[in-house]
Amino acid sequence: MRELAGKVAVITGGGSGIGRGMAHAFADSGMRVAIGDIEPAAGESVRAEIEGKGGDCTAERLDVVDREAVQRFADAVFERFGAVHVLCNNAGVVTFDLMDEITDADWRWVIGVNLEGVVNGLQAFLPRMKAQEGEKHVVNTASIAGIGPHEGIAPYVATKYAVVGISETLRAERPHHGIGCSVLCPGNVQTQIVASGRNRQDTVGGPDHRVHPDVQSQIAQGMDPMEVGRIVRQAVLDDDLYIFTHPETREIFDARFAAIRAAYDKADARAGDA
Repeated sequence: MRELAGKVAVITGGGSGIGRGMAHAFADSGMRVAIGDIEPAAGESVRAEIEGKGGDCTAERLDVVDREAVQRFADAVFERFGAVHVLCNNAGVVTFDLMDEITDADWRWVIGVNLEGVVNGLQAFLPRMKAQEGEKHVVNTASIAGIGPHEGIAPYVATKYAVVGISETLRAERPHHGIGCSVLCPGNVQTQIVASGRNRQDTVGGPDHRVHPDVQSQIAQGMDPMEVGRIVRQAVLDDDLYIFTHPETREIFDARFAAIRAAYDKADARAGDA
């Protein structure tokens, strides 16, 4: 996109962390902002921050797992602003257990928020964005865990791999709908995701207040999410497909694709022997 001022950005999970960072970054560029967050007070707090700087922002409670609620949110945004130019599917959660200890409820919760939440956002917003004139862009929040495996968070890894694939496909389909797409793959960022169980729905086990002090300590040393928001804003302007925040995480990419190349070399050798 070449110009952001006067346009509209929508951010799910916009009440804290990376979502809050994106909301401020887009508002600082003159965009009008719509926030959806499962914690109403958090969304309202960011709305007040943006409006305190003279920006135009709305915030609503939103559970991205609820497809009808996402559709109502989209209806409200289009009714208020008339268009959506940047859609950020950002809400996310994580659990911590080895593969053989993960419960069915854990799988359903993480898949519901991290994957189905993105799908719900795309289905609610894309048709009307496609019908709009001018530039428009989607940002899907994945993770560096969507680029290479990480122990102890299998549902999170699975969903983030899926979000990367969805984003790559949406980008490839741009000739059909004119919508750009970026996938955000951050490393360690100061967010509240380690405590995301506090908002876990009753249908998948209810609130989980377990504390993971080692992970919390690591996250506390992470990148400022306001900086991540500025990185995302520039990536939208530059029409980047992949957004990486931590260059040192390249070793995860290199290790995975070295293994893939080695497997292809082995396939080539088998074909040659045949």
